[in-house]
Amino acid sequence: MRIVIVGVLGLSSIASIAGNAGAQSNAQRSCKVLCTPSVTLMPAMLRTHLFGGPLVKSLSTGAEQRLPSSSQLELIVAVASRSAIPRLSLFGSAQWFPNAAESRNPFTLYTASELGGHVRANAPTVTLGASEALLTSSETGGLADLAANVADLYSQAARPTDESAYTHKLDFELVTHVNAFAWTPRRTYVHRLNVFGILDYVAAGLPRAGDQVPKGRQFMADARPTSLIVGLSIPLTPPTQ
Repeated sequence: MRIVIVGVLGLSSIASIAGNAGAQSNAQRSCKVLCTPSVTLMPAMLRTHLFGGPLVKSLSTGAEQRLPSSSQLELIVAVASRSAIPRLSLFGSAQWFPNAAESRNPFTLYTASELGGHVRANAPTVTLGASEALLTSSETGGLADLAANVADLYSQAARPTDESAYTHKLDFELVTHVNAFAWTPRRTYVHRLNVFGILDYVAAGLPRAGDQVPKGRQFMADARPTSLIVGLSIPLTPPTQ
């Protein structure tokens, strides 16, 4: 949890300082480095293996199966700040799966059956990166926007050669926000809510063909890293200029 607090709040603090230093008293639009950050809560559903899961083999039985797609509730807290470079923003986020389960507690090694049939795999992850606006809301008549993100995903180790519990992974995202509540009065809070979608691709750090994850289950092909995240974007800070 310390990683989450340092990663997200740290970026927020840096962005706040930069935004305040670069802003004139009533000229927030011109930022010397970073503008005042926004903080957003994003409850969502994550669908894994969007284009089908990888084939794995049980070394004890020889049986092969394709890992199924799964859906999980995901909670995201995101901090974003526009930069002085047009269309470029920096962002950080913390992700958490409150209902995710695993076979055993990684700290005590007791299995789920020994602990009553359920172990929560609720360790958070952190993402830090840059975002390039491909389409802005003003260019679509206020209907939607589209951005491409490149980020460092700091999450649970996934390869047998990993030497730490958390590892860095290269992450690519295509993000859109749809102004589904544009019909509401502009001064209301609901008007600021958006429906968002993220097409996520983890390009490095996941199991490859030949890896045993967990031990005794061999991946016959590389992991299928494409997932889809859809949810509601709830701003927690006042609107930026």
